[in-house]
Amino acid sequence: MSNQIDTLTKQVAEAKEAYYNGNPVMDDATYDALEDELRKLDPSNPVLAYVGAAPTSSGWPKVKHAVPMGSLNKAQDANDMTGWWTDCGPAGDVLVMDKLDGISLSLHYHKRHYKQALTRGDGETGEDITRNVKMMQGVVKVLPPELRPGVPTPDDVWVRAEVVVTHEDFAKYFKGESNPRNTASGTAKRQSNPDKCRHLTVICYQLLPDGDPMEVKADELWFLKKFGFKVATWAVANTVTDVTALYQEYIDSKRAGIGYDIDGLVLEINDAPERMALGDKNGRPKGSVAYKFPHEKKPPKLIQVDWQVGNSGRITPVAIFEPVIIGGRKIERASLATVRLTENLKLFVGCEILVSLRNDVIPRVEANLSEGIVNT
Repeated sequence: MSNQIDTLTKQVAEAKEAYYNGNPVMDDATYDALEDELRKLDPSNPVLAYVGAAPTSSGWPKVKHAVPMGSLNKAQDANDMTGWWTDCGPAGDVLVMDKLDGISLSLHYHKRHYKQALTRGDGETGEDITRNVKMMQGVVKVLPPELRPGVPTPDDVWVRAEVVVTHEDFAKYFKGESNPRNTASGTAKRQSNPDKCRHLTVICYQLLPDGDPMEVKADELWFLKKFGFKVATWAVANTVTDVTALYQEYIDSKRAGIGYDIDGLVLEINDAPERMALGDKNGRPKGSVAYKFPHEKKPPKLIQVDWQVGNSGRITPVAIFEPVIIGGRKIERASLATVRLTENLKLFVGCEILVSLRNDVIPRVEANLSEGIVNT
C-alpha cells in the first residue's frame, strides 16, 4: 500500500508541476483519475493540498501571497455539473464566466498604484514578475480614487487574472511556437529579452478590495471593466437549464469567437456570503466549480508514422496526419505514446483517425475510424 501511495504522490506532484509550468505531461482525465485514487488511499496527503507549481529556480524572487491563490474542483460533464448545483443549492443566481487557459496571476495595487504581480506558484508563494507584467496589454497602472461613488478605493487592492496570448497575437508574433498556453507561460517569465511580453494580455476575473471578495461576484467584474481592465466574458444563470444552454452555445460558436483559449466555464454562486458559507470540499471552495469542455475532435487521414528518439534514448511513435484546426491551432502530428498503442490501433497509411487536443494542449489519436478501434 505504501509503495502505491508513494508512486501516486510522485505522479500527481510531477503532473501538477508540469501543467502549471506550461508543459503538461498528461490530459485532465488521466490526472483526475490519479488524484482521485490517491485521495481514496491517503486523504491527508500534502500533495493534494497544494495548488499550482512550486516556484522554480528561474531567477525571479519568491514572494508569499498576502491573499493565497486557490484552485477549483472540476465538473467533467453534465452529471457532475448538475450534482454540484444540487449539492450547493444556490438560493439566488450563479455567475458563469470563461475558464481562462493561461498563467494565473495576482496583481497588487497599493494606494491605487500598480505595485506587484505574482504568479500563482504553489498557491502560497509565487514568483515576482512585476517588471514583465507591467509591459502586458490590459494592465491598469493606477486605480480611480473611488471604488464606487462615495467609497474611496482602499489602500490595498488585489486583482486576480490570467495571462494569455490572443489568437491574433499568437499568429502574428509567435509563429512556430507550440500553443498559446505554453507561450504565455514561457514569455511571461522571461528574464532576458522580455519585449514580447507586450504581446501578452492580462484578463481579469476577481477584484479583492482589502483582500476580500465583494458581496456580489458580478459587481467585481463590472467594476474591473469600469476601471479599464480586460475581463473574462460572463453571464448570469438562474437554473441548470440556463447553464446547459450557455454551455452548448459556447461549444457551438461562442468559444471560437472569443479570441483566446478557454477550456471550460467557471460557475460561481453570485452572492459571496452564501458562497463562502458553504465552506470547502477537498480543500477547494465548494461554492465554485470549473465546468470543463469536452475534447474537440477532428477526423484527418494518417500520412505516416515516424519514430522519434528522445534524450533518454526512448523511441516513441508519432502519427503524422493531414492538418486539422482544433482549438484555434493547426495540428498535424501527435505522439502515439507507445509501440503497443500503435499496434492496438492497427494504423495504416491513409486510414481515417480521430484526433483530439486533450486538455486543449496535448494532441492525441483517439481512434482508428477505418478499423472502428478506440484508444482506451
